[in-house]
Amino acid sequence: MGVERLRRRWGGPVMPYAAAAGAVTGAWLLVGVPLAVVLVLAAACLWRPSPLLALVAVAALAGFFGSRAVDGLADPPSRPVEGWVRLLDDPRPLGTNGVRVTVRHGDARLEARAYGAVAARLDDLLAGERVHVSGTARPAESDWHRWRHVAAIMNVDAVGDRAGAAPLAAFTNHVRRLLDSGARSLPDDSRAMFAGMVYGDDRSQSPRLYDDFRAAGLGHLLVVSGQNVAFVLALASPLVTRARPGVRLIVLLVLLAVFAVLTRFEPSVLRAVTMAGVAVISAALGRPETGRRTLAWAVAAVVVADPFLVRVLAFQLSVCATCGLLWITPALAEMLPGPRPLRLAAATTAGAQLAVMPLLVAVFGTVPVASLPANVAAGPASGITANWAPAVVAAASRSGRGAGRISASGGVGGVASGAAAAPRAMLGAGGGAMVGAGVALVLASRRLDGAGEPAAMGWMAAFVAVARRRLDGIRALAVLGGAVVAVAVTVSVLAAASPPPGWSDIGDARLFRHESVTVVVLDEPARPRDLLESLRLAGVRRVDLVVASHGGASDAHAVLALRDRYRSAAVVAPPMHRVPAARTVRAGDMVRVGVLAVEVVADAPDLAVAVSPAESS
Repeated sequence: MGVERLRRRWGGPVMPYAAAAGAVTGAWLLVGVPLAVVLVLAAACLWRPSPLLALVAVAALAGFFGSRAVDGLADPPSRPVEGWVRLLDDPRPLGTNGVRVTVRHGDARLEARAYGAVAARLDDLLAGERVHVSGTARPAESDWHRWRHVAAIMNVDAVGDRAGAAPLAAFTNHVRRLLDSGARSLPDDSRAMFAGMVYGDDRSQSPRLYDDFRAAGLGHLLVVSGQNVAFVLALASPLVTRARPGVRLIVLLVLLAVFAVLTRFEPSVLRAVTMAGVAVISAALGRPETGRRTLAWAVAAVVVADPFLVRVLAFQLSVCATCGLLWITPALAEMLPGPRPLRLAAATTAGAQLAVMPLLVAVFGTVPVASLPANVAAGPASGITANWAPAVVAAASRSGRGAGRISASGGVGGVASGAAAAPRAMLGAGGGAMVGAGVALVLASRRLDGAGEPAAMGWMAAFVAVARRRLDGIRALAVLGGAVVAVAVTVSVLAAASPPPGWSDIGDARLFRHESVTVVVLDEPARPRDLLESLRLAGVRRVDLVVASHGGASDAHAVLALRDRYRSAAVVAPPMHRVPAARTVRAGDMVRVGVLAVEVVADAPDLAVAVSPAESS
């Protein structure tokens, strides 16, 4: 009876949205509320719940936990550190010969950084495992670290003994290693895509692969999402259908917890797993929630548990995309023309893309025009890879055969690389607004055109009759909407930038362009991903010569990424360089590149070149 009463009181149509709004407000403001006030508000809300009281109580609760999290970062360790640490995530590459990993030492969360031989001792560990380290910590100052609860950065000097993880983490690590072993027969890019789509491991993605997916607006496919969670529950459903409700609830919740640990509690996974948990619990209580209400309850629960998540872009994008799927997609699927499967595929992609577009434009300034068609094209293959490939890859872990044939990740990669090779076309704030307005006009015309026979008399029937007599105006509305979208896309394509002639600065590099010849000079250490993105956004589709000015490890990694994207590029480097496949040049040498002559002015300490049009022979 108590459960029924609580369910009836909290089942109002506005209650979950009030709780979600309160959680987001309290987490964003981070106003420290005394615990006594929080308890009083919570008791009042449980006794006589109302939307306003729920909003205030949940906001106070989120503010309380958020302020405690801020206080936990107030006194970061700034001293030598030695002892056992537990890994909270998996080690990631850092620079040319380092790794970084988030660890817990005592009550503090640190980002451990190691280089060279010390990094090699950390590189093969996984989250949950423990290791004895020594190093020096300094406070972490960036917002990126703050919103991930990282108090300090520790430079690791030595790595000692190791210890295993707790049983649950050890089991999930075994599953990840099993899947990784089975995927070794795949090509490098397919293996990296498989790891990202199936269990959220993006560490092995090459700079070119990462940039291809960014260019196509497919970056979300390289992380685990709600699609994976839904598939896991679908697989488990036949096994628990006949079980008692309590047993079924426990089994499904445990399964969700295991999946969250397996995928390292990524923000999108937290949102999806919590939504699934809310759905399972509400079904067990005999009152299944709608998708929209489930999302609201999930946002409230996740944000109260970790108020810093409201500042994390991945969580914001996940929530926005889910809102698009729940609010925009149904309307689009009903109003778009064509066969139902195609309408659903296009509506699903368009709904999510339209919902995240304002946030992407606000953060990055632009979104790629290719994102909508690329997402529609890549959807089926990504679903196969994320859902069905793991079983076959796990089976192939012993023999190493068959994984390459069943994985559809190559199709997804083909879509991404094709979109990246196309002329750059981006939608900014103006273009995005035009696309949104055009889609709204088309949908409005479809709704008017689809009005059925009037079921009512009087003014309603007269209104419908007038609307039908204006069929030409309705069609004109649809044409106008389509024209607005077409103009926005066409203007974006025509405005696609090309590098200006002569010298220009592109991120940490310099670019010289003359006619169809392009020379890239690496003056500063450049992060390969950033370098490829800068060149792509500048409209560079071909590189003829790369000048590795320093010739060190940083240049070597940048050149490998450049030659992976621009395969015909030649490379020159100074004496004693470390750049693979580079030609050694010295002061006074002349390198001919198409219609350009590149003169080496100096070779110590770094290469200095002068570029000019070559004289005709």
